[in-house]
Amino acid sequence: MQQLSLFDATLTLAGVMPSGKDAMRRIVGEGDECRKGLVDKLNQISAQAEVRRTGGNAKLTSLDILNKILSPSDTSHPTSILFVLAFCKATKDSAPLRITAQAAGFGLMCEEDRRYRDYGKATLEERAARRRNRQLEERL
Repeated sequence: MQQLSLFDATLTLAGVMPSGKDAMRRIVGEGDECRKGLVDKLNQISAQAEVRRTGGNAKLTSLDILNKILSPSDTSHPTSILFVLAFCKATKDSAPLRITAQAAGFGLMCEEDRRYRDYGKATLEERAARRRNRQLEERL
């Protein structure tokens, strides 16, 4: 097992929060009407999952809280991973989570990526089976 250095990824880690917030702002847009709908979805998701997405006293996300979370100037409170997950689920867009995963050196796969992976794996297995068959035939 290899221990990862925190210092190798310092710049990457430093850019996670601003990049994630920027992705969330692009997804939601600037209009309050879109954000109000998102607030309702976020509250519904958290109620179903029985989790709180904020660390403060607020039990529900309000439009003001959402605007504060998405504000580029608010760097005092990092966005929680629960909020990022709820946001991705509500918007059906994985960009903020993808940014977080990339900072840790991981990637996310969508359904199409999985299909290509499975196809490639099946193709390689088929070639290996053919190679084994040829070897067996040569021994006969």
